[in-house]
Amino acid sequence: MKTRVVVAAIIEHNGKILLGRKSPGRGPYPDMWQIPGGGANLESESLVDALKREIKEEVGIEIFNIKPVAFNEDYAKNRHNEMVHYVFLQFHVFSKTDKVSPGDDMEKLEWSKKDKLGEYELCLPTKKLFKKVGLI
Repeated sequence: MKTRVVVAAIIEHNGKILLGRKSPGRGPYPDMWQIPGGGANLESESLVDALKREIKEEVGIEIFNIKPVAFNEDYAKNRHNEMVHYVFLQFHVFSKTDKVSPGDDMEKLEWSKKDKLGEYELCLPTKKLFKKVGLI
């Protein structure tokens, strides 16, 4: 089984949190809401550089005030229907803008009020993170 290290972030702007919904058929966690992020290239970039790159690719913004908050893991099928062990390194960051545009993995992006986060169909790693930091 493959293992993949994923960097992801709770992105905050004006008291709202950015969520992305994966396109149907795009694993892991197709058609579910989650925090943005993606795979880290550990051989060629630091975790913070990987996070900045992935957020830029996935939602089109630059982030600042980057703080690690949690780690997590899960087993899920990737886009090739292969079971993968995902190791999530999760951060809390801020954005200077709310102008976002979805990359190739996200079908839709939404800024949510914190008290509405529990209303989304969240993937398991995002749900665990939100519970850990008190957002749901």
